[in-house]
Amino acid sequence: MKYSRESFLKKSLAFGSLISFTSLQQNLYAFGSEENKKHRENPIAYAESLGYTNPIDQILLTGILAPNSHNSQPWKFKKISDSEFYLFGDGEKQLPEIDPINRQFYHTQGCFLELCHLTADSLMFDTTIKLFPNGKPSSKTFSKFPIAKVSLTPKTKCVHDFLFSGVSQRRMNRSVYSSEPVTNEEIEAIHSLARPFRNQIHWTNDPNELGSILPVLESAFAMETNRFVSNELNRKWFRLTETSMLEHRDGLTLEANGLSGIKLWFAKKFFVDLSKEVWHSEDSKQAAIGMFSSQVHSSKAMVFFLSEGKDEETTWIETGRDFMRYTLSCAVKQVAFHTMNQAVEDYPESRVFTKELKKILKLKPNQEIQLIARLGRSSYQFDSYRRDLKSFFV
Repeated sequence: MKYSRESFLKKSLAFGSLISFTSLQQNLYAFGSEENKKHRENPIAYAESLGYTNPIDQILLTGILAPNSHNSQPWKFKKISDSEFYLFGDGEKQLPEIDPINRQFYHTQGCFLELCHLTADSLMFDTTIKLFPNGKPSSKTFSKFPIAKVSLTPKTKCVHDFLFSGVSQRRMNRSVYSSEPVTNEEIEAIHSLARPFRNQIHWTNDPNELGSILPVLESAFAMETNRFVSNELNRKWFRLTETSMLEHRDGLTLEANGLSGIKLWFAKKFFVDLSKEVWHSEDSKQAAIGMFSSQVHSSKAMVFFLSEGKDEETTWIETGRDFMRYTLSCAVKQVAFHTMNQAVEDYPESRVFTKELKKILKLKPNQEIQLIARLGRSSYQFDSYRRDLKSFFV
């Protein structure tokens, strides 16, 4: 009997679930390098172990742990002094296929700035962040116009923001979540720790409302997977082998998408192929959609990051700062999160789903959905790689 690659994988995984491959699972694929783990577990100590004793370098090394679209790490830095630096966007890391107006690009810049602020706070420094000190860049002038100027001054009062304690546990968790619910009280506790927010947060764990929202997110992902330019973008950013992961230290991986153990082995051995023909085949696309469907329908709550009024670069940066705080609060409260933004991206096919979600959420005409995340329970861990700090300097 002849199977497609997808049906073969499904049958193989079903067989694999019946037998034990403990030693195989332990030895096949490490969940990130030891160096990578040290960076996340204690970024300040890790910086010192590399010889970075200057606080500004320690802040920058911690800042690159911020969440970012496609693990593209689109940051560049220029130190002005031991207490000031410029943040630039890396124009070569733009993702116009899915982010044509750079909304997510600026969200990422906001995440970085907020994590720098929290790291400085932990080191007894206050930060002053001035956005666009020389004017706003265009998509072609990121190297000339900094996104922000960050200045450090020693604290005069011993007042700290306890969100920094979540850095070691903060991860994007794309695995299938367990059946355990996330309660109203838990979500309120996440919000309480993460505040103050610069924009608005809407959340729901109501099964009826989730029943309306989740199919929209699933359909949006299917659309984006079947859309050649966005699926091709994913192929170019995908790092399949350990060698490729270590060489690039960025991009997308099966591990970061929640696969481990025997399932990961089968996927790498028999299924995932980065050749253009196979990647864009119906079997491959349907397998990706099936994986996403399992993820999205395991959601126990959804969180929407909203803005009202102006919808431009400053708002997007502020949203990123809110998101950084939210993800750290989730880490502290041991709640898993995962962004799912295919329904709110800035190209026509995606905007169809944006309108549908705005209707479900009963938003005002001048309210915009900036980011979407799901919440749930999972013990899965994978530390996505980051590039060497020196590669970010200009």
